Amino acid sequence: MTPSSFLTVNLVSGLAGAGKSSMVRASGGTGIRLTGSDTDAVGRALTDRHAQAPTEVMLEVHPSAVPLEVAISVIAAGGDPMLRPEAGAIRLGNFVSVLDASSFWRDIRSDALAPEPPVPCATHGEHDRTVADALVQQIEWASVVVINKTDLATAADCADLRDFVRLLNPSSLVVFARHGHSSVSPWLPPREDMLRWLQQSPGWIRQLNGEGLLASSRTGLGCVVYRDPRPFHPGRLADFLSDRSTESGEILRSRGLFRLASRPHVVGSWNSAGPSIEFEPTGMGSHDPESPWGQEIAFFGRDLDAARLTANLDACLLDDTEFVGGPLEWRSLADPFPAWDLDRDDA
Repeated sequence: MTPSSFLTVNLVSGLAGAGKSSMVRASGGTGIRLTGSDTDAVGRALTDRHAQAPTEVMLEVHPSAVPLEVAISVIAAGGDPMLRPEAGAIRLGNFVSVLDASSFWRDIRSDALAPEPPVPCATHGEHDRTVADALVQQIEWASVVVINKTDLATAADCADLRDFVRLLNPSSLVVFARHGHSSVSPWLPPREDMLRWLQQSPGWIRQLNGEGLLASSRTGLGCVVYRDPRPFHPGRLADFLSDRSTESGEILRSRGLFRLASRPHVVGSWNSAGPSIEFEPTGMGSHDPESPWGQEIAFFGRDLDAARLTANLDACLLDDTEFVGGPLEWRSLADPFPAWDLDRDDA
């Protein structure tokens, strides 16, 4: 048999104790633990196994690392001709996320910080990722999601977790496992365009594009998409987030694009996981054809009341009198949110 001309690198992510190592052992693959996520760390990890010359490895990612950033580092490391000269190029395999069915619903509601990386890494920046952030990214950036420890959770919790994964990432393969062992083996063959495919896989993107495959589950998990061309009044939005966001059900995840009237020329990124929410500026131009004038946000949660959520968010928008005042007046509105570090002169 002709040896493979490339090294396939599968990424395996999950919180500590979820069963990443057990899953790797059960798969029979060559496992490598990654202590950082930048190109140098990935290169060192793969070079350490150079003598074994495997054609496929399972790279275990630290819980604090962002899977997408690790994937980019794998691609960059693959450009090093000294890494595996006898095996040729490196290609991305599957993104495998291992979830602990026995603790998931507690963890997704936690605002605790995810474990710090054992080795400081430039791609992490300041360590402010929560456990819920880590779980959401592990689901949304996965081609395979392993719901592990099903023997320690109820059938109802496992079914809910499966449906939640399908909401957040309808393109992923979902399998159940005990002690890392699953009846589904081997994994799906990796796609040649895995990275580009994954960038379109998150459920919030699919929902905003009208491509969501699952709108709700039988047990009340679902998604509500909110759109409006008017910008948010910063004060009323802050009041909603502090006092009224739970009135329409439990929001477990929300993601999208939005506008604050006090920052009229900036397209903001809306990103919440569990109880934590983060607003950041995007690199989208305010007048780009694909940039929304107002709000495009997907809300995922349990027992969401779409009508009430929509009404509460509508109440946060500029009213007709405020709207006709235009951007010059909008900028004078009291804005309680942290300032954005902008590199753009017109923002």
